[in-house]
Amino acid sequence: MKRLLESARSVARQLTPPVLAQFVRRLGQTPESSELVESRRRVDADEYVNWLCMVVGGWLSPGAGNLAAFDHAIRHMPAGGAVVEIGSFLGLSTNILAYLLIKYARPNTLFTADPWTFEGTDKPLSGYFDGSTDAYRRYAKDVFKLNASLFSANRLPFTVEAPSDRFFELWDAGAHAEDVFGRTTRLGGGISFAYIDGAHTYEAARADFFNVDRHLLPGGYVLLDDTSDECPFDSRRVIPEILQHPVYRLVFKTPHYFFRKS
Repeated sequence: MKRLLESARSVARQLTPPVLAQFVRRLGQTPESSELVESRRRVDADEYVNWLCMVVGGWLSPGAGNLAAFDHAIRHMPAGGAVVEIGSFLGLSTNILAYLLIKYARPNTLFTADPWTFEGTDKPLSGYFDGSTDAYRRYAKDVFKLNASLFSANRLPFTVEAPSDRFFELWDAGAHAEDVFGRTTRLGGGISFAYIDGAHTYEAARADFFNVDRHLLPGGYVLLDDTSDECPFDSRRVIPEILQHPVYRLVFKTPHYFFRKS
């Protein structure tokens, strides 16, 4: 059975229809929670979300579990706090979050933070492309701005160009900051949903989680990307600490870990 499953997955990867590949990836997994099933259904049926996944650069695909967590959090999160995204890259997740806020008529303001410096760029890709250059950094930032301005014009996020530790220093202080669109905004206050997708070290993921925790409202949500049980990044090492935390409940795995604060 295991050999047959691996063969089916291999065929799906070669043929690459997203729906077939997604179906095969789910074979052999434990039953999904009702919350995940419902949010998957909503996202799978959303034409715009699936289209954005194809036209905007990023690592989300139609049917991706993180999209279900976005949908669930935005539908159920407290109204009084912000939505915060750590790590925006080219803006795919940002634009989906902004759209879902509009779709579900949620008043929460969207803040994002990214320094546009990239891990894994210590040597050129295939010995050819150097992702550590200022030119690539400017490219990624400019593409983010273009994507957000076009696809989220009605809910443009406040995006601060800063590493997450600096962003949370400003947030803790209730400081004013200029965003990448030239607007000045005041940071701080409660957080209703946080999507953590910044640096992938254990230290960075842990710091991001506990920085969020200080401001996350009761009933708020936090999704930590790249924390699945099979993930190669050290960011997953923070998960046992959160599972032991007395005020956090695992809502579901996307396969990355998605929590609610009591």
